[in-house]
Amino acid sequence: MFIGALIGYAIYRWKGDALAIPVAMVAAILPDLVDKPLGHILLQGTLDNGRIFAHGLLFLGMVAAASLVLWKWRGPLGAALVAGVVSHLVLDGMWDDPTTLFWPLLGPFARDHYPDYFGNAVITELTAPSEYVFLLGIVIIAAAVWGDRLGPKLRGVSDALIRNRRVIYAVLWIVAMVQVVIAAIALLDGPEGAQNEVVLAAVLVIGSMLLPRLDPGGSGERSAAGE
Repeated sequence: MFIGALIGYAIYRWKGDALAIPVAMVAAILPDLVDKPLGHILLQGTLDNGRIFAHGLLFLGMVAAASLVLWKWRGPLGAALVAGVVSHLVLDGMWDDPTTLFWPLLGPFARDHYPDYFGNAVITELTAPSEYVFLLGIVIIAAAVWGDRLGPKLRGVSDALIRNRRVIYAVLWIVAMVQVVIAAIALLDGPEGAQNEVVLAAVLVIGSMLLPRLDPGGSGERSAAGE
């Protein structure tokens, strides 16, 4: 969702459509929204695999076709939809699973086994410091774009976030550098074991480079909170 927010913000700055941000955020997790319940609940007895239909090029093609409809009506949203799904496939490293990526050309999906997948996933998310850094990144983007549309109380919180955003940038950089070190150490054990660490490090580094370029309001409507 953090990468989706960055993609959506870039499209917003390009085309001026703020709705591209939530669309890209949802699109960035859309493959999981489809495949996790399908693979780990409905097909638990046969597949129990959370990377199936929506993690392949066929699904991406369907999304691209839908985006063409959106493009005629509201072009930036179509771009946000496709870019968000593409980011998910890239960050999941789906090139390492060609059977899923090119399904159904290379045969059926692989069977897997994840006891209590959702319970373990929730615990993993809640105990991962990087997830809270990602959340801060999303909040600062939302504050920059929609802060003026909030009520007085929430606007005060939004303005405080914007004024102190350099602290968030600093935290993001620190976590990014720590993750880069972890990824480098993991690479010593082989590229397969380091994939998640490398991807996470890349996400944090990209985000830490792009967030400081935020222009609160995008069009000057938050000039009082600008630099």
